[in-house]
Amino acid sequence: MSPFVWLGIAAAMALVEVVSLGLITLWFVVGALVAFAANLLGVDAVVQVIVFLVVSVVCLVALRPVFMKYRNRGDSKEPTLVGQVAVVCEAIDNDRLVGRVETSDHMTWAACSASGEPLPVGQNVVVVAQESVKLIVERKLP
Repeated sequence: MSPFVWLGIAAAMALVEVVSLGLITLWFVVGALVAFAANLLGVDAVVQVIVFLVVSVVCLVALRPVFMKYRNRGDSKEPTLVGQVAVVCEAIDNDRLVGRVETSDHMTWAACSASGEPLPVGQNVVVVAQESVKLIVERKLP
């Protein structure tokens, strides 16, 4: 068997990995490169296939979880205020584009009314959406 067969398999698997980014076919690239090295050393074709499969599966099972852990390390969900109760601290008037609410952590946020109705100071509201640094609120029902 030509050693270029293993390089072709490695290239094909690398292309699939680049498209999918699933960290699955990457290990078959490693297996194909090890099989390529075995071919250069004159190992029998059946043994090359076995080496390819064993190395690929062992790398997949042993290394993928480690790589996935570090790949997802920087992922963090942005905290959301949706569903929280707040108090209007500056009257909300969508027509004049004014209004602020104070959340339970004593932070004040720009706010607008989901229904468009003006909301007076002291009104308890529920956050129904968040658009960047502006909260969309509606009157809290008792």
